[in-house]
Amino acid sequence: MTIQAAAPPTVRRTTALTSWRAELGILGGLVLLAVLWSAFAPNFASGTNLSILLQQTSVLMIVAVGQTFVILTGEIDLSVGSTIGLTTVVLAMLTVEAHVPLPVAVLTVFAMGALIGLFTGVLRVVWNIPSFIITLGLLTALQGVAFTLSGGVTISPLPDALSPLWDGRFLGIPTPVWLMLAVIGIGLWVLRQTRYGRHLYAIGGNTEAARRYGLKVNALRISTFVIVQCLAVFGGILYAAQLNSGNATVGDQLELDVIAGVVVGGVALFGGRGRLLGTVIGVLFIETLANGLTLLGVSSYLYLIAQGLVVIAAVVFAAMQHRRKEN
Repeated sequence: MTIQAAAPPTVRRTTALTSWRAELGILGGLVLLAVLWSAFAPNFASGTNLSILLQQTSVLMIVAVGQTFVILTGEIDLSVGSTIGLTTVVLAMLTVEAHVPLPVAVLTVFAMGALIGLFTGVLRVVWNIPSFIITLGLLTALQGVAFTLSGGVTISPLPDALSPLWDGRFLGIPTPVWLMLAVIGIGLWVLRQTRYGRHLYAIGGNTEAARRYGLKVNALRISTFVIVQCLAVFGGILYAAQLNSGNATVGDQLELDVIAGVVVGGVALFGGRGRLLGTVIGVLFIETLANGLTLLGVSSYLYLIAQGLVVIAAVVFAAMQHRRKEN
């Protein structure tokens, strides 16, 4: 029995449960939010602010693409923010203190991310430990490693060759935005046009059925953790380029914004439902909300309240939709 022949029935059942209602709903919310901020937030609609907004969104979006892959299989990774901080520290130590050539240092931190993802995935599938527990432990462990390596201080300055990753422009658009678009494009292609993407939906929709159809469930799950960790490393490199330094606190609590964007975008936390396009809209909504509140001078504490309420509303809406389909 081949995987290619077996997968389509499960994929069709998963797709049948999915509608565009969630994506259209959050898109409408994003448009209304943009109109509101344009009317009341100073300079929100200016070209400069929109460019800054997209640039600041780039790292969150890149990591959210990987988190979407993980969540579609019914898993979650809470350690991506700590991976970003660790990446900046290791990259800085290699280039500033050990004088390792930048390309070698970049390859090293990507290998580090892949190993973290592999470690997470193996623990998940071999010992059947919930990914929530594994990555919650890694969240603090990786941050502890970053603080231990750096001594809790900032390591700088990084090589000048790194700065164009953040400060560069092409056709007037910041380089991080182009990199973000490239990651989104690849993610859309993988999930919509490849067997790998269809198999992720199948696993999240019905794991046991996926096994019976011959899908390598364990290997696929492990691969998603490797992907999200490598994208977190990518985000860490971009942050290092922005700050021209390595610091263990970089990326602190970013995992919460990532998960919020994915959930608000309509991707089901229990797996099998949702689209990457929804994640894109959800992340833009979260970042637009923060940008407008900042321009209005609203306290960051109130932003946390607003973000939490938005996530709760999205989860409640998704639960209502799921219950309606079951009935």
